[in-house]
Amino acid sequence: MIKTNLLYRNKLLSWSMALALLSSCKKDNGPDSKDLLVYVQGDYGSVNNSVVASLIQTPLAVWGNTSFQVSAYSTREVVADVNVYIYADDKSVDLFNQDNNKKCLLLPANAYQIDNNQHKIAAGALVSDPLQIKITNPGMLTDTNGYVLPLTVEKIDGKDKGVTISTNRATAWLYVPYAFTNVDTIQTPLSGTLFDRTGWSVTVSNTTSGSLGPAMLDGNNSTAWRSSNSSTAVKYAILNMGGPQSVRGFQLVPDYVSTGDNATKITVSSSADSAVWTVQGIWNGTGPATGSSAASPDLKNINFIAPVTAKYFRFDITAWVSGSRAGIGELNAVQ
Repeated sequence: MIKTNLLYRNKLLSWSMALALLSSCKKDNGPDSKDLLVYVQGDYGSVNNSVVASLIQTPLAVWGNTSFQVSAYSTREVVADVNVYIYADDKSVDLFNQDNNKKCLLLPANAYQIDNNQHKIAAGALVSDPLQIKITNPGMLTDTNGYVLPLTVEKIDGKDKGVTISTNRATAWLYVPYAFTNVDTIQTPLSGTLFDRTGWSVTVSNTTSGSLGPAMLDGNNSTAWRSSNSSTAVKYAILNMGGPQSVRGFQLVPDYVSTGDNATKITVSSSADSAVWTVQGIWNGTGPATGSSAASPDLKNINFIAPVTAKYFRFDITAWVSGSRAGIGELNAVQ
């Protein structure tokens, strides 16, 4: 009798555990679930949940993509349609700046367009149809602090009654950093004539004995300015054209004293007084072609998108072919 009662009690306990487990499963996946969160997602891997608009201002146009998407996600599949309402949130700009040590401005309302604010996570899905954002007036985004547009889930509705808005990922950020270049990616020779270099002078960061700065202006392709043999020392040349000149670009003869010295990245700046500088852009190139020589040089061209009028031009070399020195054989300008 005792054995029979014990068996009955064990069966009853097993049935109770099974019912509890079944009830728990229904609660986790059913319309009254409390663990279903809706959030918005920036670029994959973004640490600050942002979508970055990598636009580059030039004197003539704006380069880069102007169309972007932001979707809403749920932490599990929804059992019924969930409508998600995403709006531009001008009150969260300060939060973005504080968290990212920025001073961004709110993206102006007349600079972008949003397709609509209501998006749906369909039953059985984890992600909504995307919010489409288009920057319609990129040319007006000229503040060097950049711009941000917070996009926040403000409300949700649907028959999955357990759904709630995430408390820490309810906002994604369309971030538009400011970038400018007047250095063309096209490096073919410019049509035009080279300046007469009479009266020009150069100042350089440092030198190697026998390869001083004036070698860039001596008309001899077999000589070159070469920086000091230090991988950490700054490497730059400042050209003084003697007076303001309108320059369309520069032509460089490589350093054939040692081809490893040749620049592969140069930041080009201009100035009226050699005190206040304007960065025109960054030139990215390659070392001299195999088989080229001082007698038959592989000329490198730094072309401006729009002509620059200045007395001084600065060339900061930040990458080169190999070794610890940087160098330039001859420096010419195109008018």
